Amino acid sequence: MQRQGSAGSKPDALNTAAAETDAPAADGDEGITRAAVAATAAAAAEEAEEEKDVGRNFEHSHGLSHEEAAQRLAQYGRNELTEKTVPLWLVYLHGLWGPMPIAIWVAVIVEFALSNFPDGGILLGILFANATISFYEKVKAGNAVAALKKSLKPSATVKRDGAWKVMDAAEIVPGDLVMLGSGSAVPADCIMHDFELDVDEAALTGESLPVSKTEGSRVRMGSTVVRGEGEATVEHTGMNTFFGRTAALLQSVGYELGGVQRLLLRVMIVLTSLSLVLCLIAFIYLLVSVGESVRTALEFTVVLL
Repeated sequence: MQRQGSAGSKPDALNTAAAETDAPAADGDEGITRAAVAATAAAAAEEAEEEKDVGRNFEHSHGLSHEEAAQRLAQYGRNELTEKTVPLWLVYLHGLWGPMPIAIWVAVIVEFALSNFPDGGILLGILFANATISFYEKVKAGNAVAALKKSLKPSATVKRDGAWKVMDAAEIVPGDLVMLGSGSAVPADCIMHDFELDVDEAALTGESLPVSKTEGSRVRMGSTVVRGEGEATVEHTGMNTFFGRTAALLQSVGYELGGVQRLLLRVMIVLTSLSLVLCLIAFIYLLVSVGESVRTALEFTVVLL
């Protein structure tokens, strides 16, 4: 009856776009934009191929029983998009690594090598204090986003056991009969029954104007109904939706620095390198011209650093 596509079985266009998104970009923002365009285009190409068979091969649902829904929920999983999460310990370690932290690490090693344990301990305390503050801010921001997502938990009107009920959209399964109406978000990829809708797909395609949908058309997760009301059968859920496949391709690109971040990183590297070069010059000058001992020259260089 219903079709739930597998994330592993994609057409050649989808695989080609995935390969294209792996290529490094000259600029971080351009790379991410190109990856987003390629991912959306590839998923759209797959959708176009499937659209040809929708009218002939798809059977409209009349609603599921609680038992059928439970079986399909166990088979297909919840109607949610998986997200990559970074372990908290790795988030903390990021604060201990970088151009400036590396310079402080060098100073700490030199101080401990000279047996200046109080000075080395102070520098080490500053390093971990900065990492702790950065970690706290990142975790606090992440918790705020998680709380916002929880408060905006989507719901859907679904027919179960012959009765309409409002339920968590994450519990929708392929084959469910859902009611779509003006102002409601489309909870999953659905096939429309005999009615017409105007759908805002700006979040998916960038199209600024609503798109008209008729009987047999597919309405996608992530879009919003602007006008019309009627029943639709859920076809795909979760990561098998158009939105989910696009998100999976974008996640496969990995993390890339944006243009501003690249510029700041270059400035930090230049300043750190300049500081190290000047300290080296001062160290050599103290040894050769002034005649200071290696220990005294190192102590002054660390302070200068």
